[in-house]
Amino acid sequence: MKITSKINNLHIALIFITLLAYSVPLKSQVVDGIAAIVGDEIILKSEVDQFAQSQAIRLRIDPNRSPNRFESLWRKTLQTMIDQKILLDRAEIDSIDVTEREVEETLDFQIEGIIQRLGSKEKAEEIIGYSLNKLKRTYREEIRKQKLVEKIQQRKFSDLTASRREVEDFFNEQSDSLPELKPAIRIGHILLEINPGAGANESAFNKADSIYTLIKNGENFSELAQKHSEDTISALKGGELGFMRRGTLVPEFEEASYLLSPGEVSNIVKTEFGYHIIKMIERRGELINVKHILVMLKSNERDEKLIVDKLNLLKEKLIAGEDFETLALEHSEDPEINSNKGILGWFDLTSLSIPQFSAVLDTLPVGDISSPFKTDFGYHIVTIFEKREGGVLTLEKNWHDIEAIVIRNKRLRVYNEWLNSLRNEVFIDIKM
Repeated sequence: MKITSKINNLHIALIFITLLAYSVPLKSQVVDGIAAIVGDEIILKSEVDQFAQSQAIRLRIDPNRSPNRFESLWRKTLQTMIDQKILLDRAEIDSIDVTEREVEETLDFQIEGIIQRLGSKEKAEEIIGYSLNKLKRTYREEIRKQKLVEKIQQRKFSDLTASRREVEDFFNEQSDSLPELKPAIRIGHILLEINPGAGANESAFNKADSIYTLIKNGENFSELAQKHSEDTISALKGGELGFMRRGTLVPEFEEASYLLSPGEVSNIVKTEFGYHIIKMIERRGELINVKHILVMLKSNERDEKLIVDKLNLLKEKLIAGEDFETLALEHSEDPEINSNKGILGWFDLTSLSIPQFSAVLDTLPVGDISSPFKTDFGYHIVTIFEKREGGVLTLEKNWHDIEAIVIRNKRLRVYNEWLNSLRNEVFIDIKM
């Protein structure tokens, strides 16, 4: 869990909201076609329409009143989709992968953003028109692609640096146009996820096995799902998930599902969410409709106490003078730990969208280590390395901030040069 990535990705959650909350008539409802061919893949006009419309809503561009602005936005959207396909192809060549946990955490964060924005889960589902679980399934593959693109960008450009001369030259040329800084803090954290212990695993399996026995003895699958499944949304419909395309489910669940014939029930299948029993309803090519019964792996108070005790021990080591980055690398379960070493960077306190962080940081003195606290991602300890006053940027006081701007600009320039070279290596035919 990388706090900075999740805050920066919140705009995607807002796109979800705007795309689903408004009924915008798309021209693709009348006619569809191929917008572009990239290598062996196609981009449909309807796909570009959909994402361009969502961006237009977010940017408050009315296609009817500002057709030229919308046309420009549509073209930029198409180019972005072309570039994404190029980068995804490159990610496959470079064997870059994204775990299901990373995808799930990003989806959970964005869903939480939707709920907070709209007031409640019930209100969100009322506006969207279907369950948030279905929303997650719908966008799972898009989030996976986004994370792949982020990873290839990070791997390619994270080691770029700026020389002292580059920083000084940039400041001398741009000092009059640089924005004023807001007061901010530089923070780090160590995260331990809440994982059920062996007892919880055994208990969940035994429950799933007893349900599986009832199914083998002829009891009704749908009735058992309504009574026992811990996927509360699908349980209301007898465990039915609705039609889904290959690639939208977690791998273990998907692999077991596609092996089933209509009416057939799987053995017990374990995923990161728990134990599933799956029944195939219907298959249409790569589309499947299945029912499932889920028994979740549930942590208990003992599991959480072990995590808190471990974090308190790490806190004592930090107070005794052990190196923060070393301990974070050894123990933190933040998926980005190898790149960030527990350092989350600079934040304006008002920009932290995770309330538990704000509550702790509001009263934490610089240099102190917080007590363990819980968020949706697990338990954390956090520290404030330094505070920064706001105001006009100067080289003396704000060297690292100016350096960060120079490095960001440099990465963007080198990235665009690299992307242009990749474009020249791939067949691209823009049809519209």
